[in-house]
Amino acid sequence: MTTEIVLGLSFILSFLLVIYGTPIVRRVAYRYDLLDMPDGRLKQQKEPIPYMGGVIIYFAFIAPVSLFPTFQFSQELLGILFASSILLIVGLFDDLKALTPGSKFLFQVVATYILIKSGIHISLAFLPAWLNALLTFLWIISIINAFNIIDILDGFASSVGAFSCLTIFVISLYNEKVVISILSISLAAALLGYLKFNWEPAKIYLGDSGSMVLGLIIGSLTIMGDYTEYNDIAFISGVIILAIPIFDMVYVMILRLLHRKSPFLGSPDHFALRMKKKFRLSAAQTVSIILVVQIILCGIVIVNFYTNETVTIVSTLAVVLFFVVFGVVMSGEKME
Repeated sequence: MTTEIVLGLSFILSFLLVIYGTPIVRRVAYRYDLLDMPDGRLKQQKEPIPYMGGVIIYFAFIAPVSLFPTFQFSQELLGILFASSILLIVGLFDDLKALTPGSKFLFQVVATYILIKSGIHISLAFLPAWLNALLTFLWIISIINAFNIIDILDGFASSVGAFSCLTIFVISLYNEKVVISILSISLAAALLGYLKFNWEPAKIYLGDSGSMVLGLIIGSLTIMGDYTEYNDIAFISGVIILAIPIFDMVYVMILRLLHRKSPFLGSPDHFALRMKKKFRLSAAQTVSIILVVQIILCGIVIVNFYTNETVTIVSTLAVVLFFVVFGVVMSGEKME
């Protein structure tokens, strides 16, 4: 089969698996009480919502690379599959409240180590190998937790993840990196299909199993890509693609520290919740506006890929300025 046919079939297979598999997963979650219970504080849904959205996304993601006979398993791919399998299981235990934050973090470290050992790492020529390895470790751990943090509104994490994957797919097509293309289009298709059930009002949640796996896979794909064909500093594109989850993670931690709270304690300090309250928006309206920003960020990444260093510097400074101003404005909204 040609690469184009494989990519098309990958998209269709992943999309259909989620569309037809999610109702089955929901029934399983109800049967075994894998439910997110409302608590009146952070979890304000009207009724219990099933977890396990991450399970069907994971299987839809791995199905194309597992089933197509022409596709060969590489060391990097095996690393992603092994590491994401660990986080899927750990996340399910965490959804069952069977793990402490410390033990969950330990498994995140193990999964990240597996990725680095499999050959997935940042490779900046002007840095020594040990510093590239350290940056890779910090990057993967941060993105895992960033996606875990932004999973606070219906459709938020899954839609940002879908458009991030589509951007990675476009860049990988030009670079002829077939593995990245298949993985990114498969995950994008799975997330787009999942939005049918996760958009407001959500019928299923990602759970920790889904959000952590999503962060690990997308974090890995961003550093596996090559953005510097025409532009030596376009490596910053990986950060721009994931600027929204990175911003929310940093923003929440800063606000919690300013309020003398633990940065690891749950609170409604997220910019999306502040935005929703300030402008009296629904969850769907809030996520839709955020998606517009995400699409603009993805466009900036593609422009940077084809242009020069000056464009990258200007666009990156504009992105940073936007988030700083936006964060300051949102911080004025009082949250309980």
